[in-house]
Amino acid sequence: MNLKNNNYFIKGNHVYLRPFELSDINKKYLSWINNPLLNAGIEARFPISKIEAIKFYKDSKKTKDIIIFAICDNKTNNHLGNCMISNLDWINKRCRYGRLIGENKKRGLGIGTEVTKLIQNYVFNKLNFNTLYCAVNVNNKASIKSNIKSGMKIEGKSKEAMYFNGKYLDSVNFGITKKEFLKLK
Repeated sequence: MNLKNNNYFIKGNHVYLRPFELSDINKKYLSWINNPLLNAGIEARFPISKIEAIKFYKDSKKTKDIIIFAICDNKTNNHLGNCMISNLDWINKRCRYGRLIGENKKRGLGIGTEVTKLIQNYVFNKLNFNTLYCAVNVNNKASIKSNIKSGMKIEGKSKEAMYFNGKYLDSVNFGITKKEFLKLK
């Protein structure tokens, strides 16, 4: 089944990124954001209500410091997760990146790597930024592997930077410059 979708913003081989929309804030989305197994690797680990999610969405539309995308399946158009670039520094041309693959059946299939490459292309070739960076919970092996596969470099660790399940965990800091990205092509 190959559905046509003209709402994509960035298209990859298996997924496309489109603007995150108010209608994406539904029970499925809230179950991803509030799932402690999924949100262990992201910074938003407080329970989030629909009202709070809507407020965050509306606030994000009023600033040039954050861009949120829905990750969707090319074949089915199903919403699989989200990614965003944030802390957009328009002077130093750098920004932070994060992603969440919410659909269980779609994890471990390379989607995170594909999404990261799509975001890298957007950040470096469309926004003309110079640096993309992120931090990952040291126990989030899938994200670490995906970041490395997409060409990001480990730039160091931050000691006990993330609190999860009653423990402080180190974070692994990743980064890639436009020059490094262009060498990957």
